[in-house]
Amino acid sequence: MAPTAGVPDTLARPTRRRFLQTLGISTAASLAGCGLFGSDSSDNAAPPASGSESPSSDPGDPAGEFVGVVGSDANSLNWLFTNDTTSGAFVGLTLDGAWAVDDDQNVFPLWAEPSTDDGQIYRITLRENLQWGGGYGQMTADDWVYMIRNVFQGEDNWAGYTSAGDWFRQGEPIPVEQIDDRTFEIRLPEVDPSFPLKPILWGQNCLPRGILEKYVPEKDAAGLQRDEEITTLQYTGNLGPYTFDRWQRESQFVATRNEDYYIREVAGLGDEWQNAPYFQSYRIQVIAEESSRLNALRNGEVTTAGIPPKNAQEFRDLESVDVYVQPQPFVQAIKFNMRANGWRPFREVAVRQAFACAIDKRVLAENLYRGFAEPAFTMQPRFSKWYVEEGLQQYLFGIDDLYGQEPAMTRMRQGIEGTGYRYDGTTLVGSDGAPVRLSLYASSASETNQTLAELLAQEIESNLGIAVRIETIPGNTFQQKYAANAPPRGREVPWSAGTFNGGPRDISVSQEPWDMSVVLGFNTYPRTPSSSATFFDERGNINYYGYVPESNIPELYAEASQTIDEQRRRELFGEVFRKLAREQPFGFLLLPSNIVGAQDELVGPTETFASGWNAQTYYFDQ
Repeated sequence: MAPTAGVPDTLARPTRRRFLQTLGISTAASLAGCGLFGSDSSDNAAPPASGSESPSSDPGDPAGEFVGVVGSDANSLNWLFTNDTTSGAFVGLTLDGAWAVDDDQNVFPLWAEPSTDDGQIYRITLRENLQWGGGYGQMTADDWVYMIRNVFQGEDNWAGYTSAGDWFRQGEPIPVEQIDDRTFEIRLPEVDPSFPLKPILWGQNCLPRGILEKYVPEKDAAGLQRDEEITTLQYTGNLGPYTFDRWQRESQFVATRNEDYYIREVAGLGDEWQNAPYFQSYRIQVIAEESSRLNALRNGEVTTAGIPPKNAQEFRDLESVDVYVQPQPFVQAIKFNMRANGWRPFREVAVRQAFACAIDKRVLAENLYRGFAEPAFTMQPRFSKWYVEEGLQQYLFGIDDLYGQEPAMTRMRQGIEGTGYRYDGTTLVGSDGAPVRLSLYASSASETNQTLAELLAQEIESNLGIAVRIETIPGNTFQQKYAANAPPRGREVPWSAGTFNGGPRDISVSQEPWDMSVVLGFNTYPRTPSSSATFFDERGNINYYGYVPESNIPELYAEASQTIDEQRRRELFGEVFRKLAREQPFGFLLLPSNIVGAQDELVGPTETFASGWNAQTYYFDQ
């Protein structure tokens, strides 16, 4: 989950924490420069932009300060309890994670390397030169196994880990066993050939057992969340390219070059890694106003920044700035609150289809996004090899005959049949005869996101007869008060999937009520589509909107995940995408491109989906 405002795509490599973002980026304006999400094969990417460069074999001596910019501050430096891009960006500067995935979808070992003989049992081997800070010694397999068993798979998710669901299959914990000091095995209950490319472990961070065992016996979640060694990154040792210096809330995060960075001792990675990283310091500024972020980029005050579509040509005309247009995995959609403090009719498929029919997606893509986006109809971009067109035609809501007042109101009438809602002329009213009025939340950090909300409100009122009240809010505030949900104090729930799905939708609700939002974007996972299953399972760890599937979508995801034959897997994903297109768990709108502006002196970014995976090797051309 991440705020919508631009975290530069060159900010850091796309580790799991960034690639996983679900409450993530919302619009092209915010996506632009938000390199916290990873990528896909370069075969799917656009050709390099004029002036784009790749790291050379001679980046020189480390020099200068990289300055990134975000529109909304991080929630915490304790990664166990966050899932937003900004928090991930800050922490990711100090921790590499298990491994990266390069442009060609190959595993690039960082802390660890996976191997398997059968696609079911995966052996994870750690490097021998990994050292914790804070006196905790060498990182060992024992640290990983203890963390996975007692925190990730802890009883009733006592710790509230945001991605706990990744570590279970059919409700049972995935077996994890230590082999020796530097090796552990993950024993999947079924074959999963895509496992190394899934965000369950690639880029996964770790904590020392010595810290965790202070809280595990008593299941002290509050203590774990407040632990000073974690929240001030004292444990990061030589495990990342930079060392934490300071975090001034709502102002800036600063890290300095890690003189003990483990990767410089690793042979065979290529000359560009021998003296990484190549900046003496790394500063990330928090600038809420989009116009101020753009001015900072124009004036050379920041190294990179996201560029909204309307400003892309202006920056392309600047000699001092290189512009990169990158494929990215986030889908922009209207999220419908189907929990008890949302609008109850959203629980009906026909009602959600009605909202999808009310919005002209082509106009949004061509006008608001200036052609830097394409209409979205399901949970996969066209550039993914798993995208399936067949069978989607009847669900292309928002274009041609499936756009406008007639198809929208027809489906709304079907959805509200038997309820107290009805149409008074072309105005939808409730059982009391009062016109329906719904809330729509947008990002205060992105003008494009706010304009999107305004256009959606106009379309919904015109084509559905529903008035919409727009509220703007910072991304981190939306996560904390509207996406995070929990049952009332003292109320027992039969299950909980963590911070963003605290239990059944009739019991677990957010701190503040809401109806619709476009604040956060969702990752389609073009490499491994089954990773998006968490959004569409009633007990998924990111199902903050309370969706309960009408069909067997979770089961199809599970079957596809363990199917070795690629053609059969593609057929299964095709069925998933068709059912998602029909049910509209959220109103699919657009797949925007990522537009990043970088000072011309920066060498490294590319126009590929994976741009940023090797950001430790970026440097300034001297």
